[in-house]
Amino acid sequence: MLKDIGNFNYVECRDVDTLIAEMRKYIKKEDAIDEVKRAYDFAEEKHHNQKRKNGDPFIIHPLSTAYYLSQWRMGPKTIIAGLLHDIIEDTPVTFEEVEEIYGTDVADIVEAVTKVSYFTEENRVQMKAQYLRKLFLSMIRDIRVIIVKIADRMHNILTLKYMAPDKQKLIAKETLEIYSTIAHRIGMKSAKNLLEDYSFEYLNHDEYTKIANLLEEDKEARLEIINEIIADIDRKIARDASISDVDVFGRSKTIYSIYRKMHFFGKSFQDINDILAVRIVTKNVDDCYRILGWIHQMYTPLSGRFKDYIATPKNNLYQSLHTTLANKDGIIFEVQIRTREMDDIAEHGAAAHWKYKEDEINIDISAKQREIDEKVDMFTRLMNLEKLASDGEVIEYDKSLKVYDEDELEETFKTDYLTAMIYVLTPDGHVVTLPFGSSVLDFAYKIHTDIGNKTVGAKINGVFSAYNTTLNSGEIIEIQTSNETEPQEKWLKFVRTATARKAIEQWLAKKAEIEKKEEEITNQKLIRNTKREIDRYIIANNLKWQVNSLEEIQKKLKVLDYKSIDDFLLSVGKGDFSISEAVNIVYVSNVELKDIEKINDMKTRKYKSVTGREDIKINSMERVNCTLAQCCYPLPFESISSFMSKTKGIQVHKSDCANILNSRKTKNLLKAEWIPAKIINKVYDVKIRMQFQDRPGVLFDIVNILTIRRINIIQVKLISFETDYVARGSFVIQVKNSEELTTIINNLNEVPGITTVLRVVNSNDSDFDN
Repeated sequence: MLKDIGNFNYVECRDVDTLIAEMRKYIKKEDAIDEVKRAYDFAEEKHHNQKRKNGDPFIIHPLSTAYYLSQWRMGPKTIIAGLLHDIIEDTPVTFEEVEEIYGTDVADIVEAVTKVSYFTEENRVQMKAQYLRKLFLSMIRDIRVIIVKIADRMHNILTLKYMAPDKQKLIAKETLEIYSTIAHRIGMKSAKNLLEDYSFEYLNHDEYTKIANLLEEDKEARLEIINEIIADIDRKIARDASISDVDVFGRSKTIYSIYRKMHFFGKSFQDINDILAVRIVTKNVDDCYRILGWIHQMYTPLSGRFKDYIATPKNNLYQSLHTTLANKDGIIFEVQIRTREMDDIAEHGAAAHWKYKEDEINIDISAKQREIDEKVDMFTRLMNLEKLASDGEVIEYDKSLKVYDEDELEETFKTDYLTAMIYVLTPDGHVVTLPFGSSVLDFAYKIHTDIGNKTVGAKINGVFSAYNTTLNSGEIIEIQTSNETEPQEKWLKFVRTATARKAIEQWLAKKAEIEKKEEEITNQKLIRNTKREIDRYIIANNLKWQVNSLEEIQKKLKVLDYKSIDDFLLSVGKGDFSISEAVNIVYVSNVELKDIEKINDMKTRKYKSVTGREDIKINSMERVNCTLAQCCYPLPFESISSFMSKTKGIQVHKSDCANILNSRKTKNLLKAEWIPAKIINKVYDVKIRMQFQDRPGVLFDIVNILTIRRINIIQVKLISFETDYVARGSFVIQVKNSEELTTIINNLNEVPGITTVLRVVNSNDSDFDN
């Protein structure tokens, strides 16, 4: 099955003459060609005794890298850097030697590519924040570094068959997650498609083969339909003498993009409309819009399926008109209309942008880089990072934020830069890029931390919307703020970007620190006042000579689970015990505390609070701070019990939970009961486990059932077993009571392909046990 590679010749280059022939198509200066030849001879000499995994001379790898760069019409310096990109890492040649022979530009690119290469074979698995950091820093400084690195990776993935199977999957996975995504972000569609399809073939060979076979099955029928549409459009264009130099041709959707639509959006192969697509490439923008008008007269446009990326370009340089249509037979297809320059940029992105500024000798690289930065939003966002003097420094976003640690840095790169994106507009027309699923809050924090902290909502296309509203591409967003507003913990549920999350967490942490200090001062005053009250009570009741020793007082407090006298005094000051109870139970009583029920009752008092649970009574007390155990997830109106843990406080379990039946804990059991009047409109977490056939759309069907019943999904864990095409997973969902859970389980059991749906009621159960 041929992959969709367009005009790109994705093969190994085994002869320098092939590279030179490609360069001659666009480089006319003979001295530049000669310089590339000399660089090839230099690289071949230095790599002379080195072999690749398949036994080929090593020079084939940098030669192929340079060949791909030449197909993207990169300049001679970049191609030389491609030929030399492994020379510092794998040979005795130094940076200084490369700089002396080929200049600082080439040497800097080669050194940067070396730095972002794998640290060592054995720690490839640890390719986390440091690796990503080096990669992004190099991109900021010179976009040619990542273009060379993508070309390098393209040859690696092309020859992946010579690696061990475990290495194949590892390299394919990082290629799909990082390199293909970066290629997409900088608009290099041809590279993105190739990296995706070749990686996917190694990661999920069965699905790859299945889709490839489906494409092959009706290939002839599709070609017949698309050729008929192309012929009709060609005839229409030919009638207008004022329009010339137009190409109309078919475009095939890639295997991985088809898989994504089937797997992630629950579509069948037959439901994917843009497998059939026509591309029209014109001379100028006016012709694009004129031909669009004809197309809409010839076929029926589908409502809501027109996108004008010429008027509002994507921030990866992409421009085009997109429209989805139906012909007289009801066949649905997509048409893309763009100029030749737009088409080149759509396929090659930032690389094509360099092509249109080809004369590297006379153009200031930094000026050219700035021009690309302005167009490629990924780079403008990265440039908002604090400038770094050296690779060893730490990155931070704006001066109001603390620095990121390694794990947070990796999360930021992956969530904010390496995910599907949306494009929204500020009121003055500036395009802002955000990860798919971002909210008003994400947009606000993208503008500035202070604006995010004061956000109350936004006008979306002129209509006021709440701060948690999810944004869609093309919307115009105007943030509304108030000095009375401040971040709340619930905001964390509504943000998609790591930067927004970090800002909210830091604000909450700072507020909590201030509140903690204020609480400590208040508590110390309360402890001193309570101590004075107890002393007065003892003196007033002539009990001074009956007061227990410090050792005896501490012994009694230990039985009541108080770590210190101050903790007990604070509890008394807050009203958990009266002054007379404190004195008679702890300070002057000589009777040992042995009555378990009475002791537990006294222990429970310190958990009473105005913020305690409304829906459960503990030992007949309301408003007690307690949590529902996550081993059995009790639901109204199941029989419940609770016990007190020194580390977790009071936990409420199902009465038949293994943790309640544990004999070691029975002495700490507390009576627990639901309060029916307080349960209305509340929802409760519960875990269910499922086993189902690993078929396209099954997750969509599961989520659809839950969505129809307005069930929130809190957590999902999935695992697929390729041998028997079975998938298993656990879902934490929110329901009103046990009756609603039974209804949901029954509904899910009716979904085709689901074989088992069970409630998880034992903390020892694995989510994926048979």
